[in-house]
Amino acid sequence: MAEIAGGAPGTASGVRLWAVSITDVRSLFHPTGDLAERLRADVPFHVLAPYKPSWFKPLLKHGPGAPLLAPDSPLPSDVDKLLHGHFVPPDRLVPSWQIVSHWLDRLSSANLRLEIDRGTAERLDFDLARAGVASHFGLRTLWARDAALPLGPLAGSEVGYQRYAVALELGEAWRASLGALEGSADLVAHVSDWLCQLPTWAGDAEGAGRPAPDVFAVTLP
Repeated sequence: MAEIAGGAPGTASGVRLWAVSITDVRSLFHPTGDLAERLRADVPFHVLAPYKPSWFKPLLKHGPGAPLLAPDSPLPSDVDKLLHGHFVPPDRLVPSWQIVSHWLDRLSSANLRLEIDRGTAERLDFDLARAGVASHFGLRTLWARDAALPLGPLAGSEVGYQRYAVALELGEAWRASLGALEGSADLVAHVSDWLCQLPTWAGDAEGAGRPAPDVFAVTLP
């Protein structure tokens, strides 16, 4: 997710949602078997110059044809820390979340980005309440559970998840409120349509021998 960047607290500018089991999310930080190698081979490095084989490479510490990474690129050392569940220092959080978000895009059944700021989110919850939606089905319910990951959030960001059954119930409650909404209807319809596809994705996951998807969320600072 290359668009993630550090920011000041209280300036959330969006939300990323992934339909993926929290068990699968946590497995990214302690992968076993072939998963570790598949993840290591699929990293969104920002390459300025591609690798070119060189006859002199065996004689040099860094071959002249080695790939040149951009200053904002994730590094192999970031990948190692993530795969071993090690502490990631604050100055490496942005590229580390780029890696994890990329992996989640690959792993999840679907993903959704909401371009909303904090004010829009507050109006959304207010409009839902006026339409009769219970307060425990506010937007933040989608990331109310602690994901318990070794990777900390960016400054001003929140990371969490919601279980499949609750996320589906929230989507159905939002969809049922559409006729009574006086505002935020487009946003409510957009999110509820996405959430109400969870049973389809759960069926696909079951067929592939994987657990039903929860909703994993990261707010963007």
